[in-house]
Amino acid sequence: MNPLGKRLTALEHAQPSATPRWYCLRRYEDESEADAVAAYEAENGPIGDGNVVMRVIVSKPGTRAAL
Repeated sequence: MNPLGKRLTALEHAQPSATPRWYCLRRYEDESEADAVAAYEAENGPIGDGNVVMRVIVSKPGTRAAL
């Protein structure tokens, strides 16, 4: 097997033992990151380390986002 084939085989076998959980945080424009995380965790429980967090920043209804 050539070196590239060996590397590919090693990568295919190096799967993580636990799949990370994905979280989607909604954060308003006037809200801090810490406040958004605290609000999410109060409703859904702790996020924990080693997980993937997607942050979505939204405008509150009735306000106009700056372009």
